[in-house]
Amino acid sequence: MTAPVVLGLLAAILIVCYAHFEIPRFTRGAVKREVAHAVLAVAGIAFGAVCATVPGEPFARWAAFTLGFGAVHAPAASILFLKWLRGAGQS
Repeated sequence: MTAPVVLGLLAAILIVCYAHFEIPRFTRGAVKREVAHAVLAVAGIAFGAVCATVPGEPFARWAAFTLGFGAVHAPAASILFLKWLRGAGQS
């Protein structure tokens, strides 16, 4: 496995952790928080599974799954980071 793939995997894992860690800080209500966690997890699993089944991938299926799972969480993590920068409260 090459260094860029390893760095991508590390970034994906950090993005997933950050998004799920920050959801409670910026989401009001337990039900909304659980829905946000569930939607991200289900969408991540679905996209990760699609990425893992693409023929001709140059690296392991688990790595493709992890990168896909992280890619789904990137927009949410970016939004939560921007909310943190602005000092926004729960919504």
